[in-house]
Amino acid sequence: MSTTSARINPSVSRLRLGAFVVLGVGFLALAVPGFAEPLTFWTGIVFGGYAYPTHELHHFVLGGFFVILLLGVFVQAVRPSARVGALHAAIVMWVSLTVVYAVGGEFSSIFLVLLALLVGMALAHPAGRDQLPSTDRFDRRLAAIAGVTAVGGLAFAGVELAAHFGTGDAHAGFGHYLIMASAAVSAGALSLYASLRGVGWRFPVYAAAALMALVGLGSIAYPGAEQGSSLGVGLGAALVLWTALFLLVAERGATRNASDRDAAIAEGSGSSR
Repeated sequence: MSTTSARINPSVSRLRLGAFVVLGVGFLALAVPGFAEPLTFWTGIVFGGYAYPTHELHHFVLGGFFVILLLGVFVQAVRPSARVGALHAAIVMWVSLTVVYAVGGEFSSIFLVLLALLVGMALAHPAGRDQLPSTDRFDRRLAAIAGVTAVGGLAFAGVELAAHFGTGDAHAGFGHYLIMASAAVSAGALSLYASLRGVGWRFPVYAAAALMALVGLGSIAYPGAEQGSSLGVGLGAALVLWTALFLLVAERGATRNASDRDAAIAEGSGSSR
């Protein structure tokens, strides 16, 4: 029996890896062309040549959102078993966007196609069941600040959805309020997920921080009401500071957990003697 298992397992592993690669390539083949325009908005803002005044903030966040999401899939090309958190972050972000756009009346079947490809990647992932976070590594301090982040994100998303339905302006017509709401929901969900400290937990931590920083810095750079979603300089700066605090708590928690593990190992070694 054990010999048969030894023969089957490598074959199953190769099949899973093949499926994982095909699903990942399929996702990128569909997503990259679709996300190309938002990325050109972002490069236009950063490097010059931008031609859509009053939409800078929304396009800045829009481009950043898709860069982070695509990065979570691209990094699976190298040591995917160590980068589980990156794929899970992409799934969290896409689920958040799908739900927000469905609520906003802008749902498209392509959302489900791309979601199916991402979920398929997770099911076929080389890490297998090791993808599931252990409650032993749950970080209460990070969960606390993540909870506040999630509440703030949901509140901001609610404001953006209200603007989408109520303003009737150009931003609503382009669906810009929906991408802002998606970024806010994603930041909250990613921060909560990161508090589980699963494999590759830093990607969701920094993805959540990047989304918050995009909104905060964008609000500072473009504080005018004509931007539609700007928090203004004051609240934008407050969000940037909150982002820094979030990262500080996340990294200090990692250091503390590592110290606790080292102490436990040392204690175990002493007892064995």
